[in-house]
Amino acid sequence: MVNNFFTRNQQSREQKARAKQRKQVEREYAKTHEEEITVVEPANRHEMRLTHKGRFELGSDGQLTQKGKTDRLSYRYNRGMIVVGIATVVAYVTFFVLP
Repeated sequence: MVNNFFTRNQQSREQKARAKQRKQVEREYAKTHEEEITVVEPANRHEMRLTHKGRFELGSDGQLTQKGKTDRLSYRYNRGMIVVGIATVVAYVTFFVLP
């Protein structure tokens, strides 16, 4: 029984090491064989929603480009900050001005 535990543990470690090495090789391969992605216009409803009516760059693979992702994140962040600012003003007015 003790032997079985140690061999199973060793096999598990070997499997994890192989998986780690495989992922590393796949990453290196992806870096050397990058696909050329061109910016395209949204063609269907899903792409229009993804790009917020064409506001953010869409790649030829149907996903946002890196610039599109950055622009969308900054857009969402700015909208969130506006909501927080409005909520702060409403709370101030509610607690200090009205009573």
